[in-house]
Amino acid sequence: MEVYNVHQALKILQEYYITDSIQMVTRWIREGKIKAERSANRKEGWRIYHDDLFEFIEEQRPGLPEVMGVYEWYVENSFSMLANDHREKHNKLDSEEVKGDSTHSEELIKQLMEEKKQLENQLINMQDELNLVYEQITELTVKIQKLEEENAFLIGLYEQIDEMYQELEKKNQQESSNETLKTMECKLKKEMSVEDFKTIVREVINEYKSETVNLIQQENELTNEIYPLFFNENEELRNEIIDDEEYRCPLTKKKYKKSLRSMLKNAIRTKLEQVLNSVDETVLANDSSR
Repeated sequence: MEVYNVHQALKILQEYYITDSIQMVTRWIREGKIKAERSANRKEGWRIYHDDLFEFIEEQRPGLPEVMGVYEWYVENSFSMLANDHREKHNKLDSEEVKGDSTHSEELIKQLMEEKKQLENQLINMQDELNLVYEQITELTVKIQKLEEENAFLIGLYEQIDEMYQELEKKNQQESSNETLKTMECKLKKEMSVEDFKTIVREVINEYKSETVNLIQQENELTNEIYPLFFNENEELRNEIIDDEEYRCPLTKKKYKKSLRSMLKNAIRTKLEQVLNSVDETVLANDSSR
């Protein structure tokens, strides 16, 4: 199998209208597009096998090697057939001259010249057709390269859009999850156990320091009195407490936006104030009677 160096390969690639740059040839070799191997002697550079080189040419110019092969065969064999034909007719001419038939010889010479001219015209036409094929191949190659660039651009654009879509999808999932959490929070705020309510009662009682009455002892009484005003037997907030997105306190008649705990604390404080005022009035009455 025939082996080429880089310069020989470049000459062949020029004949097939692929490139006239030796830098491109070495670049294609490094990229693996043209199969090649290093020579034992580094000064000789790369070794490129005939089949590997023409495999690359076929990829760059599909069908062109076959067209070139047919053309070269036709040119080579046409000249060979023409030479053989000329040789036969020349021998015939010599034979006719020996016989002294000069008129026939002149006609034969004229016929040969016409056939030669026709064959030359055919070769010229064939060369023109081949050049036209080269031009078409070059145009197609440019179009293919342009399509490849457009395709690469569309692929890049698709990847960007897909990345943006994934980010939006992730964001939507997060927002949906947050919305679900908010909905759950809202549901939790509409429910409260008696024990949780007692915890709020204790927090409010701890805000008061009084020597006149032990409020801790009234924890259960406060719970039993206030809790049913807000919650039903299923420990759910009563419907009349909810007013659209607000809470309406049955004791103070005030509205609270999404703050159930604050509403309960204020209701407990109001009830405690009433208890403390009642205790103070009792103490004052006892003092007066003395």
